[in-house]
Amino acid sequence: MVLTFIGRRYDIALISAVADIITYPFQKVITLVTRSVSGGLQHFQDMQTLIDSNEVLANENAQLSYENAILAQFKTENEQLKSLLELDQRYKEYPSSGANVIGKDPGNWYQSFIIDKGIINGIAKNDIVLANGALVGYISEADPLSSTVLSIIDDRSYASVQVVRSSDVGILSGDIELTSAGVAIMEVNINADIVAGDQIITSYLSDRYPPGIQVGEVQEVVVGDNGLVQYAYVDPIADFQNLQHVLIISTTEQVEQ
Repeated sequence: MVLTFIGRRYDIALISAVADIITYPFQKVITLVTRSVSGGLQHFQDMQTLIDSNEVLANENAQLSYENAILAQFKTENEQLKSLLELDQRYKEYPSSGANVIGKDPGNWYQSFIIDKGIINGIAKNDIVLANGALVGYISEADPLSSTVLSIIDDRSYASVQVVRSSDVGILSGDIELTSAGVAIMEVNINADIVAGDQIITSYLSDRYPPGIQVGEVQEVVVGDNGLVQYAYVDPIADFQNLQHVLIISTTEQVEQ
């Protein structure tokens, strides 16, 4: 630095040249180090920018996933509510009311559950309950603010039903051993014309339910041990694993309880 200063101060070319030769390696090293450090810092800055961008994208993706889940839920609820509206129109001659499921017995299936409507909402014992365009059960107990529903897959439930194709009539009930599969059982005469795939509806002989309500589809038919009756395993149309909304139909004045 001294040589450089003197050479440039007094315009001595030789001293400046010698100084340049001496300082060049140091300048070169300093330049390389400076560039390396600068490049390293820029690399880390780029990495941090990339990390920040990934975090933003991850948050946006999580938000979109959440919104899609909400939209899917709304779609499902709208379909369920649409189904209830169609049922309401089908049985418009009966007073009806929509309700939400707010509790149920332990287990995966809605054998017995509680809804958020009661006596003050016009709900009465023995009113029928529908969902997914089909029979769910009936009101077994009505309290002022809530009610208990006994479903058709509960072993305490019985209903007169018939085969759509052949009009043969039988008794549908729940079964303790079949409840875990969400299936009901229908008992019919040994000569009844019933096969797997047959559609089951409530019959004209029912003293609890109006006739013609969809119930389910026959999965399998077996002959009883005594050879006098047949048993049909019926898969209900109503989704007894995921009940959320139901339609209550009051039949107090139309059907003798």
